Order: sequence, then C-alpha cells, then structure tokens
Amino acid sequence: MAMNAISVHDEPVPVLAATTADQRESDRFQSFRDALCDVYLGIRPERPSSGSFDADVLAYDWDGAILSRMRAPGHEARRDAASLARVPDDALFVNVSPDSSSRLDHLGERWRMPAGAPILLDNSAPFALEFDPRRRFRLYSLRVPRTFAGVEPSGRAVADLNRRLSASGAGARLGAQCALLTTEFDAGRWDAASAMTRAVVAMLRGALTSVDVETDAPSRLESGKRAAYSRINDPDFDVHEFARSVNVSVRTIQNDFRASGETFRGWLLGARLDAARELLRSPAWRERSVEVVAAASGFRDIAHFHHVFRDRFDATPGSFRP
Repeated sequence: MAMNAISVHDEPVPVLAATTADQRESDRFQSFRDALCDVYLGIRPERPSSGSFDADVLAYDWDGAILSRMRAPGHEARRDAASLARVPDDALFVNVSPDSSSRLDHLGERWRMPAGAPILLDNSAPFALEFDPRRRFRLYSLRVPRTFAGVEPSGRAVADLNRRLSASGAGARLGAQCALLTTEFDAGRWDAASAMTRAVVAMLRGALTSVDVETDAPSRLESGKRAAYSRINDPDFDVHEFARSVNVSVRTIQNDFRASGETFRGWLLGARLDAARELLRSPAWRERSVEVVAAASGFRDIAHFHHVFRDRFDATPGSFRP
C-alpha cells in the first residue's frame, strides 16, 4: 500500500514525499518500506519490536544528487548479500543525523557515529545501520552517482575517506556544511538548500580526489560560488561573506578571481543580472513589477538596475517578459 503524499507547495517538485500518518497501524511499516524503494535502492529497514511506526520521507533531486530527509522511530536498516544480488546499485550516500547517534557496520569496520557527524556509505557493499530503538531520529542522506567525482572509488577508498573525515578538519568542515544544509532543508528554503547541496558535493569531490577546496583555487571558487547563489538576492552580500563561506581571507578570494580572469564585483553583478533575467522570463513572475524583480535579485537602485541590465543584454528588462 502506498504511503500518503505530503502536500509540498514550493518548488522544486519532490521526487519522494510520503508519510504514514494516515495509514492504519498495521500497514504503516510496510508502507514505509515500500516508499523507500525509488531512492534507497535495496536498503531494507527492519521492523522495530514494538510501538507505533510514525514516519515520513521527503526527497529532492538537484543536478542528479538526491537529498532526502527521513524522520522515523529508531530502527535498523540493512543491505545484505541477498539485497545486493536482487537490487544491484553502486551509488554513494552521505549520511548525517543532526540529533541522533548511530552504529554502522560497513566495509569491514564498525563505526559509532555521534550526532552531526557525516559518513559515506557504499551501496555496492553490505552494511547494517542502527539507530536507538527507544527514540525517534532524523536522517539526511545525499545520494550521488559513484562516478560523480570523475573517479570510481573502491570500497577501500570509501573506508579510507571515512577514517579521514572522522579525524580531520575536512570532516569537521563537511559536518558544518551538512548542518547548514539540514537547517535550510527543514525551513523549506529550497534555493539555499540546493546551493548547499552543491557545496557538500564539491567538498566530497575534493575529499575523494585529494583536492582541498581550501588550498585549490578553482575548487575554492566553485564551492564559494555555489554557496553564494543562495545569497545573491541579499543586497548586503559582499566579498567578505563570500570569503567566510570558504574559510579564507578576502585577499585570497580576490586573488582567486583575478587568476580566473574575473573580479568578485563583476561576477556578483553578472549572477544577479542572470537571476533577474530568469525571473523576468518566468510566467510565475509575470504580474510582478520590474522594481520587484530587481529587488528580488539583489538590486537596491532601480535606475542602476535598468542601466546595467541594458548594458549586459542590450535590451530592456521588459523585453524579456513572456
């Protein structure tokens, strides 16, 4: 029996939105298991020994990375040899639970994960993940294709990365970014959550390929730009905020832009103008004035907006209306 859909009014459209709230008690756990199949391929939760099973799952797809949130009573989930044979899948999952610890047996190691600590799961290998059955938990999982970083990591590489993340500044930074991501997800601020998802993917890509976004200028700029897209509508967003997002000095960021043939100011202006053009093209913004579009794109001065818009696109803002 399918789980009942949660009403989601904001964009983007979720790839999975389900709850057991309106199910009969006897159907709830099976409905929950069935609902997970499209995202958590081959992963089978185990029924808790007692208690009501009130759970919900919400997932979005951003550029091929699926971010999901599960809220449920504590239970165990497994991917065993039978599951591997029945539902082959080699995706990777970044898992983090902001308020619950967990235990994980995976890739020949046993992990005790404190709340807020991220860990990478290899879905092509068996594992057992257990949350305390006496309490509810929130689990955020970011599913990425195995080759998302341009390499195909082995199980040993995944295990090595988890060891590094558990004992390094890179792991702490990834955990901090995941914490921001889960906050934006829970608040329904989808633009920010999407940008932070990309930042997490960039950090993970750097970790898998031994590229540190704090020392590699192109990776640092990519990470900063992805995070900044959630802030460009804020007229107070500046190079200082950009630099803080990647934990470096303003001078370092200015040098990074210079090395790429850009300036921060020029990049930010271009990003805001591109955002304004997309809003002007959107049927959903057809009834909004150009002044409102300009403000929503980070511009305080409407006369300045008209001037720089014409300069960039050789057209007036109104000419982009549908």
